[in-house]
Amino acid sequence: MNQENSLTDPGPTPPFMEALVDGVKQRGKRIFMLTGDVMGIFPNREDAGYSPIEERLCQSLTGHYNMVRLDLSLGVGFYDSDQRQALFNSIGWGRKSDPSDPLEGLIDFGSEIVNRHLRSRSKEKAPTAPSPEQLLERTRQRPGAALVLLRELTGMVREANERGESVKPVCTVIRLAGAFFPPGEFGKLSELDRGRLATLLSWLNDPECQRAGHITILIADSRSELNARIHSLPSSQSIEVGFPDEPTRRHFIAHRAATFRNDPAFATPTFETSEEDFAEGAAGLSLNAISSLLEESARSGKPVTRESVNSLLNEILEAQLDGVVTIKRPQHGDADLCGYTGARDAIKRVFRDCEDPDTAISAFVVSGPNGVGKTFNVEAHAADSGRIVIELSQIRSSDFGGTDKLFEMVRRYVEIYGKVAILVDEAHAAFGSIHSGETHDTEKRLMANIIKMMSDKTLLSKVVWCLMTTRPDLLDPDVLSRAPKQIPIFDLEGTERAEFFSAMFSRKGITLEEAELTHVIAETTWYSNRDLDFLIREVKSARRDTPKITVPQVLETWSASKGIVTKRAAQSFIAASTSSYPALVPSRFNTPNFEDEVRRAKALLSS
Repeated sequence: MNQENSLTDPGPTPPFMEALVDGVKQRGKRIFMLTGDVMGIFPNREDAGYSPIEERLCQSLTGHYNMVRLDLSLGVGFYDSDQRQALFNSIGWGRKSDPSDPLEGLIDFGSEIVNRHLRSRSKEKAPTAPSPEQLLERTRQRPGAALVLLRELTGMVREANERGESVKPVCTVIRLAGAFFPPGEFGKLSELDRGRLATLLSWLNDPECQRAGHITILIADSRSELNARIHSLPSSQSIEVGFPDEPTRRHFIAHRAATFRNDPAFATPTFETSEEDFAEGAAGLSLNAISSLLEESARSGKPVTRESVNSLLNEILEAQLDGVVTIKRPQHGDADLCGYTGARDAIKRVFRDCEDPDTAISAFVVSGPNGVGKTFNVEAHAADSGRIVIELSQIRSSDFGGTDKLFEMVRRYVEIYGKVAILVDEAHAAFGSIHSGETHDTEKRLMANIIKMMSDKTLLSKVVWCLMTTRPDLLDPDVLSRAPKQIPIFDLEGTERAEFFSAMFSRKGITLEEAELTHVIAETTWYSNRDLDFLIREVKSARRDTPKITVPQVLETWSASKGIVTKRAAQSFIAASTSSYPALVPSRFNTPNFEDEVRRAKALLSS
């Protein structure tokens, strides 16, 4: 982008604003739930600057609506004092109230509320009504009173228009709406929550209110934070506030860089590769997060790196979802793998087929014993395919609305990244079963969300679920039915194992003579790939004290434990029994009593 234009030309119109305007004008909606990146900043309507979501809403809607806000602690307020006073004058708010209907006469959910008869035209001498400012002040930390006041206010606007006044309808913006109207069945909500929800629903469902053209905008982090009864209203519409797209990121980065460049207190931000690459790699970050990286570079003089982008992204995700979601950009590919030719080809083919919706599958399973390299292999092919890797872990620990929020977050990243691979390690432990009576309702909802995503045809080729497991037999049948390819990976044998060992030692700068290699392989028949990595680390550690020590000498003093050898063998039998590729199953499993071995393996692992 031209540096001069970056300081004057507005950025792209946020998609959520386009959806909101379309919802009002074309679809006749009156209630909008904005969820997602609601704490972010967005391109201004008429200049190159950026503003928080409420200010951006005001820029587009003030000309058509009286803009009112509702805050849990601050109560009812206005974004513009002049607009507030003009509205009060138009509706005649502040007239004498009827002494037979005292202001303090009604109590709502433990809070005093305004008298709905403030607009009474009684000709009798009456005490002075509270000023509008006093009424607004009384709604502080009294959400029940605030809602009733808003209902009365919109009613007064409608009546003023019926009297021939020309008063703009009211747009009410409710901040942190999930705190006002939390999820849950109506009868199980607390008395206060139930009262607030009932007031909101009766107000927004009022045909007179809808005909008057008033709109209400509820802002929350996620859709799951809001009570489902609001979503079910016919006049409601959910709008996802997504992460900034690439054109917006490019405009913002150019704008911020130009701002720093023109400020003598800062250096010009620099980038590891280029500004364009940074704009592309910053997908999934809010503009505030991008701004922090640019400011760090402008202050320190150090370039913004890909590592710093990824680190910040995962730091934000950990804070939001407690480490459940991790974004990965693997640096290794198929060229870095050794051995496993058949399994590698099968995994590579899955990712190739997933480029085309006609051949794409929703999910596939990679099974095999602990430490065989399942995740490393899948990550390599995901990286080669150009997909961003989203790793899910600890998802069964999510409770209440956590699972719903998790999947809203995953969908958000799918939309911004385009094509992703969702990796779930030890998937049989991560996922519960919707068919088991022992599965908690939260876990069942989690599985229902996963199955729903896997069944979504619009996500074919965009999303591929990669399920790694040592117990494919324990995966839920609904998941397995959506994973037509189950690819086994076994410990290498013979020449392929020797080549693998030689390559792994060589990559770490350790050379083995042929006799040494033969000896090492003979002494490590039970070793997994992970055990081999531990051996290499042990050798390098020993050489710090004794530089010329050999690998066989190290094996005389240290060896990987045999504690899980029996379980790994059992896991291998189960992988062989569930494989979709008979050619990938080693000949050692072709025994007359194979089914008996599989049953014994399951019994062993279940004990």
